[in-house]
Amino acid sequence: MEAVLKNIESTSELLAISETEYVRQWNESTVKRAFQWSDYCEHIFNKFNPEPTIRTAIENKLRHINDHLRKTFLDHRDLNFTDLGRCRDVLMERLLKNPACPPSVINALFGSFQPNDGRGDGQVFLGFSGLRGSVSCKSAGEMLWTTDVNLGPKGGLCIKDLVKGSILREHIQKLIPHTDSESLIKRLLDSISQSNSDKDSYSEMIAGALLCCEDRTAPDVTRNVIFTWLESHPKTLLSMCQVLSVLTLTELAQQSEQFRLAYVGILKNWASALMYDVTEGEWIISDDNGVPFSTITEHFRSLVTSGHQLEAHTLRELHELKEVDGGFEERGLSVWGDILSELSMIQSLASVS
Repeated sequence: MEAVLKNIESTSELLAISETEYVRQWNESTVKRAFQWSDYCEHIFNKFNPEPTIRTAIENKLRHINDHLRKTFLDHRDLNFTDLGRCRDVLMERLLKNPACPPSVINALFGSFQPNDGRGDGQVFLGFSGLRGSVSCKSAGEMLWTTDVNLGPKGGLCIKDLVKGSILREHIQKLIPHTDSESLIKRLLDSISQSNSDKDSYSEMIAGALLCCEDRTAPDVTRNVIFTWLESHPKTLLSMCQVLSVLTLTELAQQSEQFRLAYVGILKNWASALMYDVTEGEWIISDDNGVPFSTITEHFRSLVTSGHQLEAHTLRELHELKEVDGGFEERGLSVWGDILSELSMIQSLASVS
């Protein structure tokens, strides 16, 4: 029993340090060991929770530990016996709320996150522990506990992407009040981008951070910070337009004029690179990186059928581009004219059906 109490004391000290500036010295290996000790505490909770005598001994030890840590760390938050049962989530919460937490540690948290498919009650849980009491981040927690597995994806994103995005968003919010917030946020986003070899996963996480707020049309400092970073990273922005669903991109364009302009600019570049094949009677890609005419048209179709002011903006730009080309109606003379013709045909078919 003495060894158990000693290990609980060591883990309590580790959790206390996770809220301080000392966490800057942590790396992925440190985080892995920290979560292993958190697993140990959860095991102890599950094993001894039904044993009143042993539980009392642990609670008394925790009171002694908390008294000591309050003298060492000014803003120490006490750890109680119930917290041991969700120790992984306590650690994750403290790390994400600590602005001193280095990007490599945040990356490790994202890499460790995997949702499971519930425990038979129709709910989705954080893969970090699967415990309903988890509130690693307020919005992420609320999203998980209120989302039914059977509901469709939001904005074309799965639950995992929305939760990861929500966690990223809340950590950025913790950095914004700091005087050097711009460099801290840039370093965080750069680090995640550079360390994530799966561009699909990274793009979906960023989209999740942008789409997870309750009111997507209201001014939002965090959202604007992310959009500004994207503008300074055109390759990342291009990657998002390549891998995200048309629905997701349309929703992002709806909530930000910055993103709409950048997105439509990329669509224009794709369309301008097409060549008309007279023999085949269709627009073809000119190189291996090209995007097919049908795909570009689908992107524009989503924008003009969004039931949003995007429709007017997009149609006006397409008509202006067609006029610059000469305003020709004949197929093959203007890619913009042919895109408009396709959109008109699609809308006509939709109205008939």
